[in-house]
Amino acid sequence: MAVETRPELVGKRFLCVGGGGEEPPDSGRWRAGVIRAVSQRDSHSPDLAVYVEFDDLEWEKREWVKVYEDFATFLVEYQLVWAKRKDPSQTQGSKIKQIQWPALTFKPLVGKSVYNSITAVEFLVDKQLDFITEDSAFQPYQVLRFKEY
Repeated sequence: MAVETRPELVGKRFLCVGGGGEEPPDSGRWRAGVIRAVSQRDSHSPDLAVYVEFDDLEWEKREWVKVYEDFATFLVEYQLVWAKRKDPSQTQGSKIKQIQWPALTFKPLVGKSVYNSITAVEFLVDKQLDFITEDSAFQPYQVLRFKEY
C-alpha cells in the first residue's frame, strides 16, 4: 500500500526559484524550506501567500511570500519514493552503481508547463536535489504489512 499524500500545504517542504524564464533552472539556483502557515486553504488562488522558513536562513527570518507573484517556479512536497542514485560511498574508479534511496518528489503550484515531463526529487539523507525524466527512476514508498502468526 502506497503512502497517501496530504492535501494541506502547512508543514510541507517546498522548492522555489524567483522570477523569469520557462526553462527548468539548474540545481544550484533553487531555494528550499518548509511552509509554516498559509493565508488560505485554496492552493490555486492567485492571492495565496505562504509563511516560509528557508533552509539557508535562520529560523527567525521566516517570511510571507506570494506564491503566484514572487516565483517563476514553486514546487510543493508530494510523495515519498525510492529513487535511483549513484552510491555516494562508492570509491573513485569503480563501476558506477545505482541504488535506491528514500526521497521526496515535488509537484508544481507555479511553473506547471515546465514540469510535465520532469520530476524534482530531494533525497532525505542529504537534501541533494535531482531532476528525473523517467518514471522508472523512482517508485512510490510502500508500507509493508506483515502477517501476525
